[in-house]
Amino acid sequence: MMTYLNDMFGLDIGYFQWVTYCFPFILVMIPITWFIVNWRFKPRIKSLAPAMDQLRYEIGKMGKWDRKQIWALIIFLVMVYGWFTEKAFYQLGIYPVRLGIGVIAVAGAVAYIMAGVVNWRDYQQRVDWGVVWLYAGAIIFGRVLDETGAAYWLARTIIDALAPLGMNHGLPLILVNNGLTACLTNLMADGPAAAAVGPISLNMAGLVHPGTSYLPFMAMGTAVASSFAYVLIIGTPPNAIVYASGYLEPKDYLRVGIPMWFMANIVIILLVAVYWCLRGFGGLPGF
Repeated sequence: MMTYLNDMFGLDIGYFQWVTYCFPFILVMIPITWFIVNWRFKPRIKSLAPAMDQLRYEIGKMGKWDRKQIWALIIFLVMVYGWFTEKAFYQLGIYPVRLGIGVIAVAGAVAYIMAGVVNWRDYQQRVDWGVVWLYAGAIIFGRVLDETGAAYWLARTIIDALAPLGMNHGLPLILVNNGLTACLTNLMADGPAAAAVGPISLNMAGLVHPGTSYLPFMAMGTAVASSFAYVLIIGTPPNAIVYASGYLEPKDYLRVGIPMWFMANIVIILLVAVYWCLRGFGGLPGF
């Protein structure tokens, strides 16, 4: 999504900048999630002391950190530092080219092999390459939509359809866009959903509020909404992993997922209207 914003409009959102804008959403959603889960599923276990004792026992059996664990932590911290600083270092001229978080992540994967933490067979057997190709296909789909003009045509069509309702600009358009993205992400993974919707969302933003903070706000809102896969098992891999435990049924996702879906859309639009608008974006005028 951030790549589309840079390629299509020349606006750049760095990793650190992304965190400062979007991390408050997590802070707000944590207590809301806790309340909804406890409301829909009354807890029968009041104390986690036995589980904590078992966890301490398992950690104790592991013993002291070995060389691989230390190298894994060091490489991970270097990767995170690179994600936070790559935009600033590029602007300062320290990096001759813009690396992006993808290049740094691949470099970290190579570093794990060179440090002996993993080997190539681990990547072959334990990485779900089908998911990787799914993401790649979705990105290609988004590129094709943009380069052929289909994204612009769809954006124009959606705006014209929303105009009689007065929802073709400003916060109402962001709300509609986030809602559609949040619906789509429950039918596919979050990455492909953002990759497919991204060009259309940005074209809509460019049509109604060109050259304003609306463009990055629309991009970040779409990216966040693509993670609202609360309702269906197939929406995101963590849902399938939890379902595989055998403790939940599909209807359990609906019990928690539907109210979570609505609350997440409300919180993100409030975040845009209050925090993002007050903070602005890189000197761009408001909308």
